[in-house]
Formats: sequence, C-alpha cells, structure tokens
Amino acid sequence: MKFTNQVAITAVLSANLIAASPAYAAGEEATHEARIRELEETVLELKALLEQQACASDATCSRVEQVEVVEQVEDAVAHPQYHPSTYEETTIRVGGFVKLDAIVSDYSKAPTRGIGEDFFIPASIRTSGDPSDPNLNLHAKEPRFWLRSITPTVRGDISTYFEFDFMASLQGNERTVNAYSPRLRHAFISAGRWTVGQPWSSFGDTASVPDYLDDLGPVGVANARQPQIRYTLPTENGSWLFALENPETTLTPFGDGPRIDADDSAFPDVIVRRDWTGNWGRISVAGLLRELKIDMAGFDDSAFGSAIALAGKFMIGDEDDIRWQINYGDGLGRYMGMNSFNVGTLDANGEINLTTQYGVLAAYRHVWNDNL
Repeated sequence: MKFTNQVAITAVLSANLIAASPAYAAGEEATHEARIRELEETVLELKALLEQQACASDATCSRVEQVEVVEQVEDAVAHPQYHPSTYEETTIRVGGFVKLDAIVSDYSKAPTRGIGEDFFIPASIRTSGDPSDPNLNLHAKEPRFWLRSITPTVRGDISTYFEFDFMASLQGNERTVNAYSPRLRHAFISAGRWTVGQPWSSFGDTASVPDYLDDLGPVGVANARQPQIRYTLPTENGSWLFALENPETTLTPFGDGPRIDADDSAFPDVIVRRDWTGNWGRISVAGLLRELKIDMAGFDDSAFGSAIALAGKFMIGDEDDIRWQINYGDGLGRYMGMNSFNVGTLDANGEINLTTQYGVLAAYRHVWNDNL
C-alpha cells in the first residue's frame, strides 16, 4: 500500500515538473510560482492521504491483535491448564496454638471423666439436689494445628484447609503419659464460589460468635461442623449462601436414657443464608429445613423440622463490637450448642415428637490494645 502511494507521488511530481519547464523557459515567472504552490499543495494532500492510510493500517493491525487476544482468552477459559503444583506456584501456610485448660467442676452424680469433664455441657447439669463435690481437671487437648494451601489457576485460586485438635478423645488416660488422638475439625476445598468438605455449618454465622475459653461456647450459639456442598453468590452488600449438608437425627428415647443417633435420612439438610455487610458491621438471616428419621429395631418414623437464625455484629468505634444470635425452630437440635439438646423425643409408640427450641446470646467485645 505504501509503495503504490510513493509511486503516485513521484509520477505527479514528474508530470508537474515537465509541464512547468516550458513556462520557466518562457520567463513567465508568475506562472512558475503558481505551479510551485500547486505542487506544494499536492504534496501536502498526498502526505495527508498517506498518513490516513497508515493510521487505518495500524488500526486494522490493532483490531487483529485484539481479536487474537480475545481468542486466546476464550481458549484458556474453555481449556484451563491446571499445571502440577510447584513450590513457586502453591503457597502453604501452617499455624495453630498451644493451650492448657484448668477446669474446676462441681458434680452431682455426674461422670467425672470424658467430654463431660472437658466441656461445659448444660444438658448434663443435675437438678436432683443431691450433694456435689468439686473436681479439678488439667488437660492439653485443645491445642490446634492447621494447614492452608493456595494454588493459583486461570480460573482463580484453589484453596484447601485442614485443622485438628485432641478434644473428645477417649483413647488416652491421665495415669502416666496423657496421650490423646487427633480429632478432625475442618477439611475442605474452595474453588471459585464452591466449597466442598467439612467447614462450619452454613446455618451459623461465625462472625457473630463471641470469643470464649470453653471449647463448646455459649449454649445458645449455632456452631455445628459437618460435611457439605456450599455455593456462595456475592452481592453488592453481602452474599447468598446455598448449602446441602450432612443429615443426622438425635433423639431422646421414651422414658429418658442415652441419646439415639440415627443417620437414616434420605435427604440432605437444606440451608439458605443471606448476609449483609458494611462498615457498620453485618447481619445474617438463615433458614434450615431437615428430615428427621429413625429406622432401627422397633422404630420407624420420620418428620420434617425447620429453624431460623438471626445473627449480627455491630461495630462500636474502630475496634469494639457487639455480637448476637437468635435461633428458633423445631429443627434446631444438634445445630445449637454442640447438640446440648436433642431435636425431639420418641413416644411410647416409637413416633418422633419434635421439640421447639430457641437460643439467644449477646456479647460485647473490647480490644484493649493491638496485641490484646
């Protein structure tokens, strides 16, 4: 394209010069100057034309390059390359803490060993009025170890998280070495908006849970951990959470007795939660629908239970905050207070009677300084 225009310029210049030669020879100076001006104007016009064509050519090349980039991006999205992880690509973080618990309990005809000694379980409190004796227990079962990995891909980061402690272990003893087995707390993988594995249940908003020393926490808190499939949909002012979680039915037998754990449900627990967040804090509303079912010797019955949870955290100044939860429904059971109370009872006919429950908590958190 440029070569053709250069030839055109040369041809025009040559033609005009040849035409101007007789006029110059005849001494027509005015005509000569007019022809020169015409030549200069023609050259300027041709230069402008060349510049326009060059810009058009550059724009075409730019558009071609943009199309190629778009095609490369579309191909990368359609065929993502998940390269084997290397030290440079994957970030691995480890952490945890060491803690010694010193617990003084006042029992009344209650067991002095096991989880009843390691946790404060309100359901284990005896109200018979029998004499009680204090009991001291020291243990180091609560120290935790966690590991997190983050691997970048063309579709975003893929992260994993594992966490262990030694609580609720009955394999050790206090006679000599106090050895206890690890207990799985969390194990999940997150990719994009999906989370699969065992994190905290989507029903409870962990941001509204206060700090506490006892591992069980307040009796009114929603704090179950269990396997689930969760989808998180971000919004401008928060997010939606949709989860299918592991079903499990815990019942009190007719006439009292040890808890009945039944995993006979055919449907997962369904949870939907909406979070609103801002500089002021956060509020969440969650709904729970679950099938409660028992199918074992002499018992075969099912029922559907539901529950709702309201929770929030309001900022007080730059650091302090107020945290609260309100949980209510006939399907709470093990979702509240680490299953301090069962979801229902069995009557004399082996039928499930759901128990309507509610839990409320409120806490004020004060930050004394940057390290405390």
